[in-house]
Amino acid sequence: MNSRLFTNFGGNQAFRPNSVFTPRNETELLEVLRSCRGRRIRTIGRLHSWSEAPVADDVLLDLRHFQDVRLERRDGRPWVTAGAGCQIKQLLSVLSQQAASTLPSLGLITEQTIAGAISTGTHGSGRPSMSHFMDEVRIATYDPTTGEPVIRTIDGGDELRAARCSLGALGVIVSVGFWPRPRYFVEECFREYDDLEGVLAKEDEFPLQQFYLMPWSWRFFAQHRRETTQPRGGWATLYRLYFFLQFDVGLHLLVTLAARTLRSPRLVRFLFREVAPRLLIQNWTVIDDSSKMLVMEHELFRHIECEMFVPRSRLVEAIDMVVQLLKYFDGDHEAIGDVTRDKLKSVGLLTQIEDRCGSYTHHYPICIRRVLPDDTLLSMTSGAAESYYALSFISYARPAERQGFLAFAEVLCRALGALIGARPHWGKVCPLTAADAARLYPQLPQFRDVCRQIDPQGAFRNAWLDRTLFSETPAAVPPE
Repeated sequence: MNSRLFTNFGGNQAFRPNSVFTPRNETELLEVLRSCRGRRIRTIGRLHSWSEAPVADDVLLDLRHFQDVRLERRDGRPWVTAGAGCQIKQLLSVLSQQAASTLPSLGLITEQTIAGAISTGTHGSGRPSMSHFMDEVRIATYDPTTGEPVIRTIDGGDELRAARCSLGALGVIVSVGFWPRPRYFVEECFREYDDLEGVLAKEDEFPLQQFYLMPWSWRFFAQHRRETTQPRGGWATLYRLYFFLQFDVGLHLLVTLAARTLRSPRLVRFLFREVAPRLLIQNWTVIDDSSKMLVMEHELFRHIECEMFVPRSRLVEAIDMVVQLLKYFDGDHEAIGDVTRDKLKSVGLLTQIEDRCGSYTHHYPICIRRVLPDDTLLSMTSGAAESYYALSFISYARPAERQGFLAFAEVLCRALGALIGARPHWGKVCPLTAADAARLYPQLPQFRDVCRQIDPQGAFRNAWLDRTLFSETPAAVPPE
């Protein structure tokens, strides 16, 4: 019996599996599966997920030794095969040094393993998620006919679309294969805007941009980004130092002081109205390698995060509702207008928030990123006819003091999901019900079919997946 307690990065998920295995190669992995036949099996990467996706109550597999990166040519083009346990930062280094190439899509964080990143739909800004670009996924699973453990290569059809973002439900990802893209450079500068329309008007000019809604000033700061053929700029090193000291460290120290140490809502509001905007140097245009420009050091400070994917056509409505909810949770009883109040009442949420006024003061910029549709069955932009915008809500409260944030996140998820069809990130705080999943993911039946063909016994699920994705709940009518 295993006695080790596993805790995720955010400190909000903890579990104690019965057995833990750390195979060193595929042969050992298959032997583990053979010895664990009939049991429930889950796999972890770097535990950089806040949802219940990695939770294992019975058998836990740690694939930290599966880090090999193999470069070859297929059809005259560079091809990469990366082991499931390879961290994104390691993969970026190998691609840059050995092939002058990089990932086709890149998120803010590089600590995750490649398997963990695609399994939850990790994304960047202005492109589809990493999952979309995986053209081969090798999984260890059980042969549905013989029951023997095997390694399957999935490279097409609905099986591939399921494997690209599977939450581990198909089996144990052993490696992934994809076409890298040549290294490229990104031009970046910050600008402040009074309204959302001004930011969105710049999207064609800066297709990789992400922007921030500053709480309590309710102004927007756009991180304008676009690819460029120009070389790395002379100010790039200084800019990276400035960004690291001002944002990766400085802003986070101020936030943790105000919200975690002093626990002062008044100081939080002052920080974002008066101090944070002055940390930005506007119109300083800098060019650097994409692998440096597109990432941050969010892992330096423990936090918890909820992220909602909103259809482009509903973005204005969603942000308006977010602002009303944040003001209400902060203590403004009049913040929620009559129209929004009626909408919340129509989905049974009005009574749920009545005793929440004054229970939570948001203390971090709301990062907003455009994500293009994915060719998957279950990632957050799967099956989409339009772009989505990911709205990220982060709390730096101590793990024991997160009740207000978690209550806000649940209301946010329910309200945006029921009223405008927003989808929560699978790897963040994700309070989805089976009815929510059935309504929001029209390709869920195909995903279930693939899972049941490859893993008919459900050996690679956990309780969260059972109740969220595999509970036969009729889909509700999509929101208007």
